[in-house]
Amino acid sequence: MKILFVMFLITVFLILLPQKIGDSNIKTNLEEKIEKRIFEIIEDLDNYKIIKQEEQPVDTPKPTVTPTTEWWKYPKEILTTKRSGDDLLVLVNKTYKLPSTYAPSDLVKASNSGIRRGENYYLRNILINDLKNLINDSKQSGADLSIVSGYRSYKTQVDTYNYWLSKNNNDVEYVDTFSARPGHSQHQLGTAIDFSSNEIGDVLGDTFANTKASEWLKTNAYKYGFIISFPKGFESITGYKHESWHYRYIGVENALSLTNKGLILETYLVSLNP
Repeated sequence: MKILFVMFLITVFLILLPQKIGDSNIKTNLEEKIEKRIFEIIEDLDNYKIIKQEEQPVDTPKPTVTPTTEWWKYPKEILTTKRSGDDLLVLVNKTYKLPSTYAPSDLVKASNSGIRRGENYYLRNILINDLKNLINDSKQSGADLSIVSGYRSYKTQVDTYNYWLSKNNNDVEYVDTFSARPGHSQHQLGTAIDFSSNEIGDVLGDTFANTKASEWLKTNAYKYGFIISFPKGFESITGYKHESWHYRYIGVENALSLTNKGLILETYLVSLNP
């Protein structure tokens, strides 16, 4: 009887052994996949310390200029802009700098467009009518928009850049990822707007990306001549981290042309400033 019982146990053991080995192999393979996946994620987030990623991926057009790995850095040679600052298609970036003396001659209160908080900021008069249409149509769609930054003089940009340096232990490379040095800011043109919304208490920052107002702008802003300056995924092209709130006015016709060509603002302007 004891012999039969022992043989029974041996038979059960032999039946279950392959299954346990199989489970062990499956677990090992799964761990390898997880480890590999984690490695891939780390590779994808190479610059995660200075770029706050949004939850939802954004489809963006393929860049047409050569990207750079240390995208936040300024080149050794800084050039003067090839066009006047009054030109809606002037290229202002980390290579091309506006003169310290440049200031638009047609600045008016942003409130002339009907945008909330506009009494605190100035913009060029050339964009006011299109901005007014944008604000009116966004309201009709249930999206609230406000302005939290408009024109900045060269001197104001000096103060702005130095402020961010003081807040970040004078870490120049970090500050260069999100704040332009004097002369390199689109805000000096008077055609750049930092938007916000009552959805987030009219603050400036990454939270704007998750608002209805931001979604509306992404879909419709170009119809009124406004293009996002620093889209997600193009840091190595624009030289700045993604800013969902920062739009620049280039005129309705130009914005339609850019959109139809599938370009971002930087590559479009580069092509027009050879």
